Amino acid sequence: MNVMLRGRILQILDDMIEEGYANTKSEAIRFAILNFGEKHIKEEIMVKEKLDRIDKEIREGKRKALGSKEALGVYAKYVKG
Repeated sequence: MNVMLRGRILQILDDMIEEGYANTKSEAIRFAILNFGEKHIKEEIMVKEKLDRIDKEIREGKRKALGSKEALGVYAKYVKG
């Protein structure tokens, strides 16, 4: 696979190599993709776990589910429909 890199992206890759984070541009790209994937997968898992806890609390009566107008409070008047 060939990838054309220019501008800021190329500068970041060069900086990663110069600062010793990676030995080659290919290694820097692999590192960046892995880092991106780990960050977003972790965030997705954390969000899912939080939503699951909230759903459980609502089912158990420990938390109240709000309607859209309640949740919006004074801003509900700006919602159309």
